[in-house]
Amino acid sequence: MNLDLEDIHVDSLTDILKASFSLENWEGMLLVADRLYKAISDLYETKQLERANNNTFTSLNLKNSIVYYFGFSLCSKGIALQKQGRYSESRACIQQYSDLSWINGLDDEGWVEVEYYRNIAIANRYVIDLTEGKTYVLQDYVAFIRNNREELLPGLITILESAITFDYSIDSVVAEFGEIIDSMCEFYKTKAKIRYYVDYKYLLARYYHKQDRNEIAIHTILKSLQTSSNLKDDTGIIKSVALFEFLRNHANNTQHQVYKNIMKNILEGGVNDEKGILIDGIPSVS
Repeated sequence: MNLDLEDIHVDSLTDILKASFSLENWEGMLLVADRLYKAISDLYETKQLERANNNTFTSLNLKNSIVYYFGFSLCSKGIALQKQGRYSESRACIQQYSDLSWINGLDDEGWVEVEYYRNIAIANRYVIDLTEGKTYVLQDYVAFIRNNREELLPGLITILESAITFDYSIDSVVAEFGEIIDSMCEFYKTKAKIRYYVDYKYLLARYYHKQDRNEIAIHTILKSLQTSSNLKDDTGIIKSVALFEFLRNHANNTQHQVYKNIMKNILEGGVNDEKGILIDGIPSVS
C-alpha cells in the first residue's frame, strides 16, 4: 500500500480499514491497523498526561469512544492475520482486545465497547479453531451465533469456509439459518454489509458444489452475481463470475440465459429489474 498514513485522522484511518477489508487487502489492513493503534495510543497517552497534571482536557474530536479505536485496530489486525494463515499472531491480537477494561476514564459508551470486544474475542477464537480444522467446536460456535445475531452472517461464513476446506456436512446449520439470512437480505444488501452477504452466497455455492449439488450451486452463485452487480461490488462480481465459469458445464439452458442476461446488464452499466422476468428471484432474459 503506497500511502502516507502519518497525518491521517483516526476516523479516516478507520474508514480506510473498512475499505481494505471490502477489497480483501489483508496486507493493507495490517499497515493501517498498526497506524490506527499507534495514533489512538498517542491520543490516549496525551489525555492521561492531562489527567495526571489536572489540566483541562482538550477535545479529541472522535466520532466514537476511545475504546472503539483500540478494539477496532486490534480486531482488524487479527482478522487480516487470520486470513493470511498467521493464526498464533491472530490469537495474540484477540487476547489483547478481549479485555479493554484497563483503559482509564471509561464512560457508559466505553463500557459498552469493552463488552462488545470481549464478545467478539469469544467469536474469533472459535473462528480460528474452525479454520484450523478443530470441528469439535462447531456446535458451541453454532450456539454462540444463535444467541448473538449480529455475528450470524460472519459466523456462517466461517462455518462454510471450514466445511469446504475439511469436507464435512453442515446441512443442518444451513437449514437452520438460511431462511433467517434471506429474510434479512435487505439489511445485508448495503455497502456496509455487502461483503458479508455476497461472500456468504459465494461460499454457499462452493459448498453445494463440494457436495455434488451443482444445480443449486449454480442457482446460488447467480444470486450472488446479481447482488454484486446491483450494488456495483466489483470484488463480488469477479469472484462470482469465476465460480460460474468453473461450473459452466453443469449449468442448464435456463441458467446460461440468466447468466447471459446479468452479464449483459453489467456491460450496459447496471441492472434494471423492471425489464427482467423473475425466475425464483433471478431476472431472466426479457
